[in-house]
Amino acid sequence: MDATADPVLLGGRYALRRAIGSGGMAQVHAADDLETGETVAVKLLRDPVESGTLDRRLLQELLAAAQVRHPNLVGVVDFGIDNASQRPFFVMELLHGEDLAVHLAREGACEAETFIPLFCGALDGLDAVHRVGIIHKDIKPPNLFMDRRDAAEPRLRVMDFGIAHQMQRSRITQEGGLACTPRYTAPEYLTRSEVLHASDVYQMGLVLAEALLGWTMVEDGPFATVAYAHVRGELRLPPGLKGSPVGQVLVKALAREPRERFPSAGAFAHALRQLDLAAAGAAVELNAALYRRPSA
Repeated sequence: MDATADPVLLGGRYALRRAIGSGGMAQVHAADDLETGETVAVKLLRDPVESGTLDRRLLQELLAAAQVRHPNLVGVVDFGIDNASQRPFFVMELLHGEDLAVHLAREGACEAETFIPLFCGALDGLDAVHRVGIIHKDIKPPNLFMDRRDAAEPRLRVMDFGIAHQMQRSRITQEGGLACTPRYTAPEYLTRSEVLHASDVYQMGLVLAEALLGWTMVEDGPFATVAYAHVRGELRLPPGLKGSPVGQVLVKALAREPRERFPSAGAFAHALRQLDLAAAGAAVELNAALYRRPSA
């Protein structure tokens, strides 16, 4: 965007100022809210709305998620469609920090003693949304944000409830495909197209294991290869880690059958809070060193 040009105005209210992020489906801008005077983040989808894309169910989910207030959630506070381009946009709180994917790419594996408490907070936020019937559907490192607004109390916050999943789904339904990020997809969705609260628990388990160990639980590759790894439970957890207390928590979160996982995100967080964090860190470090680090 040309800094000397007049800012793009969305919905007659949000003046886009600068790009702060970009992905395959959307661009994120810092924007001035002309009604409140606050600076917000606006996610502007790349493609114009088509018939059925911004459907009633998506709007209902956004409204329900926006009503849930939790310090570990980043909810959508407004949304609309740009009249000029017919591109949908979503308005969120402007955050200070970086998403977990960026953090892991730069820093590598996280220390268990500091990351697990942060992760428990994100699980608490997810649990709050689950309690009103909302399922995230697309949990992965880019959708968890390391918020450092308060340096003394950083938070891991959950973003983008269902937005990417729903928009992706609307694009590919006619082709008979699946709307998912293969590396972070639960087996029941791959085999039965089921999206459950337990699916979010599985995805959070994948993210936690990746953050602690420094590699993804499923190697990248053709869709069928990645999908079979999830369906068969062939995840890249070090065998020696599975018998440790932290490994047992991961194994339960990553169970192939939804009924064998933690019954809620809150129960997942409770199990993590019972761990001796120093022992958990030692177990992760030892087994990550013994296990031949897989390729990314």
